[in-house]
Amino acid sequence: MSMNVAKTRYALKRRIDNFFASGEEQRAARALIDEIAAQHRAWIFGGMLRDIGLFGRDGFTSDIDIVFAGEREDLLQLLSHFHMEHFATNKLGGIRFRYRSLDFDIWCLSDTWAFKENIIPLENVESLLHTTLMSWDAVLYDVHHGEILTPENYLHDLNNGYLELVLDATPNETGSVVKILRTIYNKRVKTLGPGLSEFLHKTLLRYSYSALQHYELTHYDTSSFDDTEYDLLLNRLRETETGYSVDVTRLRTN
Repeated sequence: MSMNVAKTRYALKRRIDNFFASGEEQRAARALIDEIAAQHRAWIFGGMLRDIGLFGRDGFTSDIDIVFAGEREDLLQLLSHFHMEHFATNKLGGIRFRYRSLDFDIWCLSDTWAFKENIIPLENVESLLHTTLMSWDAVLYDVHHGEILTPENYLHDLNNGYLELVLDATPNETGSVVKILRTIYNKRVKTLGPGLSEFLHKTLLRYSYSALQHYELTHYDTSSFDDTEYDLLLNRLRETETGYSVDVTRLRTN
């Protein structure tokens, strides 16, 4: 898929709005989200915004992450209006379900893992931007106000292919490593920031290619990189001192 990176927050907002107006399923999803946000504030968070920001409306193929400002009981009551009888609760407290053709993962703001573990203080909704693993996930869409919230340099880094670590604390290190690798290989990353480079320097020493491939296939059903491409990344990291940015523009073998 060709890159088509949004240049401004307004352009990203337009893409999100256009996505939800693009078909019956998308309009139904927006109606669900608006209903959730009608009584308590809610925000679309992370991956959906990142992928549409990178590739355009058709670049989104995953689930929609929603953060809800109310209590869990309020959220369950709202979902009951849409006859959500079949949903799963993940180990971090999020509620996962499929509505029409789209998958959702919704959790209460105060249940965000980094807040519950007292790693990041919950001061306001923008505190969420400090809880992501990677910088490209640090983006919010305020459903009620129709506003995009990001760190100041977010779109500059997205346009330049610059990816940095935000929070190295994680409840699932293997999952975090695989998520980073999938981002590097699938999202056309050009440069790893010093923090992310150092994180990979340390963590990849603990993993073999086969272990990471097994985890990826088990959780995503697809493989993003082969053993040769993985070795190219390892060599690139070894060639660069820790604490420096790393060029990752030539990791693909085809």
